[in-house]
Amino acid sequence: MTDTTQFWDMIEKFDTAMVVTRDGQELRARPMALKLSSARDLLLFITDLDSHKVDEIEADDRVALSFTRHGEYVSVSGRARVSTDKALIDDAWDAEAEAWMPQGKDGPGVAVLAIEPTQAEIWDVNTSKVRQAYEFARAYLGGKDRPDVSHNEKLDL
Repeated sequence: MTDTTQFWDMIEKFDTAMVVTRDGQELRARPMALKLSSARDLLLFITDLDSHKVDEIEADDRVALSFTRHGEYVSVSGRARVSTDKALIDDAWDAEAEAWMPQGKDGPGVAVLAIEPTQAEIWDVNTSKVRQAYEFARAYLGGKDRPDVSHNEKLDL
């Protein structure tokens, strides 16, 4: 992966992220339904203005996200903001959002957590289970330093 288009193509495959914020001195993670902005420059999550994560982001806008899906693993660092911008809410709104926010997208308290990613790290485990077992055995028996079962790359966004 060498450019941001490939990053956005990959991230589009995920439907959920673990979103990590700072709560004082502690880190908190919660699963949230992912949507991409129409411009493909922000990661969007519908939220309630009264939720604790809003306070956490107002205190420290640095966030981390983790994604996993069928041998693909992505870790994203970024800056978050809470917005009531109707265009962003429209980008993120779907039937799942409606279930969480029965007052509708124009209801009080409806907001979107918009995250601008700054860096990503990607692991792609693209080998078969047989090949993985072989690589682990070779490493265990001293034939290699470590198993070669994935591709890992950091990407500045």
